Amino acid sequence: MRTLKTYNEINEGLFFNKFSKLQKKVLDELGINLYFAATFGTAITALFPFFDTIVKTSQIKNTITDTDVVLIVICGLTIMMKESRENIEKLQNVVKERGLSSLVDNFMDAMKNLTKLFEKTGEILGRTISGVVDMFSYTALFVPFLVGLLDVIKLYQIGFDNFDEIMTNPKGATISTTMGLITISLKHITNMVIKRIKRNIKNKKTPSLSNEVVQKFENNIEQICENYFISSSQI
Repeated sequence: MRTLKTYNEINEGLFFNKFSKLQKKVLDELGINLYFAATFGTAITALFPFFDTIVKTSQIKNTITDTDVVLIVICGLTIMMKESRENIEKLQNVVKERGLSSLVDNFMDAMKNLTKLFEKTGEILGRTISGVVDMFSYTALFVPFLVGLLDVIKLYQIGFDNFDEIMTNPKGATISTTMGLITISLKHITNMVIKRIKRNIKNKKTPSLSNEVVQKFENNIEQICENYFISSSQI
């Protein structure tokens, strides 16, 4: 019951419920039934405020509505999780009509990088995480991580270009802030996210994680990031 109550607290705090209801409305109107939307509901709903935030910090010229956010995320996931060709084409057509195709590419790039980071985290934690499905299955860590990442993105106003550079360049990205130019690396971001996970657990704003898992993650951030970029160089 504690876990269920805590998830509900997150839903209220990040408007997860709003996006969850909108997702159902969008899929019902399109006549689409997606297996993953029901199976990984909490993990997928957490992606909407994440993507909504990074779109805003990217200062996209066109106005992006909540419905657009849902369409982009669902379309990207449908492609990545290899749903039926009919569902993919239906969503791609709607996205194209609304001029959002490039944002679907942005979303998928971000997801591929996040998935790779979780695969390397799984190795350290003794868990096998291979691909998006496994990452979503590890909801107990994925959702708190995404909640913490949202805070960091807002704090530094990280947009798509910055995020991509942080996730692909071991040296990180140079970002302009009110304090001047600063360089933010993946290690820097991950450290900050872990601190927010610990704070949110303490304040009961995020699902409970064992102290052992959080501590092991924190103690091995440097190794996780190093393995992440080693695998990137081998692609």
